[in-house]
Amino acid sequence: MEHLQLHLYEIRQFELAPWLLLAAYLLGSVPWGLVIAKVFLGFDPRTKGSGNIGMTNVMRTGGKKAGIATFLLDFGKGFLAVWLCSGYFHAPEIFSILAGFLAVLGHTKSVFLKFTGGKGVATNFGVWAALDWRVFLALAALWVGVFLWKKISSLAALTALALMPLVVFLFESLDDRLYLASLLSIYLIILHKSNIARLLGGAEGKLKTTKEKLP
Repeated sequence: MEHLQLHLYEIRQFELAPWLLLAAYLLGSVPWGLVIAKVFLGFDPRTKGSGNIGMTNVMRTGGKKAGIATFLLDFGKGFLAVWLCSGYFHAPEIFSILAGFLAVLGHTKSVFLKFTGGKGVATNFGVWAALDWRVFLALAALWVGVFLWKKISSLAALTALALMPLVVFLFESLDDRLYLASLLSIYLIILHKSNIARLLGGAEGKLKTTKEKLP
């Protein structure tokens, strides 16, 4: 009887999995930076600054509070997507990993924005906070360290992303989480290609916590 109950439980998990993964993508797709800027500040961040909907551009164009709120909500959707699988429904690990990837994919290719979006850094941090808090703390330390040194948000993000597979390897060794880290590292670095070009050209701006005057 116990064996049958376990088998039925596993079947239910696999039946639920597609809905959990869809929910992860839709959670990731919610463009919080755009929502905050439009609803509370009355402008579209895609038309100002770098045109990005993430924390950095929202902070530059809308101020410190808007930027922090954007980061927390983007972080939260990555965390929630993974936690629903692992913490609430106790689905197999592979579904948590897939949910994490889909949350980041949703942020960068949002169904609500005609498959455009942000660059996924905050959502990626949220994913790792849910998967392994040690990895999250290490990535956060890398970001903070580089940012305090150079005051350039994109450089801090790129450093954390480039070293992410190594960080995961040190904590997780060779498992599926390392594959996720490697895939997200490559994908998100590619999304930062314009930032990389500006960094190489010495034209990447520093992040200020006060609203910048933009046309």
